[in-house]
Amino acid sequence: MSQVMKRVSFSMAVAVLCGLAACASGPRKTDAQLQVDKETAARVETALNADKTLYAKHISVHADNGVVRLTGYIWDPSDFQTATLIAEGVPGVTGVVNNLELNRNGNENGAVSR
Repeated sequence: MSQVMKRVSFSMAVAVLCGLAACASGPRKTDAQLQVDKETAARVETALNADKTLYAKHISVHADNGVVRLTGYIWDPSDFQTATLIAEGVPGVTGVVNNLELNRNGNENGAVSR
């Protein structure tokens, strides 16, 4: 088989797989489901910001059917667990995916970072 035919076959296979993946994503959410996700994310953000030991200004929260994903930056390694525990304690949260990253360039315990 020529190189051109191999590339065309590979491209077609990728296109078919992408199409199947798009169809497998399920039905779109209703406005009510989107609103529940938005409210859940807002409650988690409020809880994170209310904690006096956690600097949560750089944490973003996204909710999907009760599963909350935390993204952004923290300055202390212990904040990984703190943020997860706070999010897990919010009503309506069924799971937490912690995708936070440790910012190693932060000003440790300085007025700007805390």
